[in-house]
Amino acid sequence: MSKERIHIAKPDDRESVIVILARNGYTVRQGREKNRETGKAVAFVEYWRDEL
Repeated sequence: MSKERIHIAKPDDRESVIVILARNGYTVRQGREKNRETGKAVAFVEYWRDEL
């Protein structure tokens, strides 16, 4: 299981991506982290597919 991240600034775009990923069988979470270069918080969507 490898987790991937997509950084998306607009909340509406993040929500759309989350819905698309979830409907296609991915586990999805969203969060915020500080950008190392600017020190500003950036939003991301993290997703992975559970392997059974």
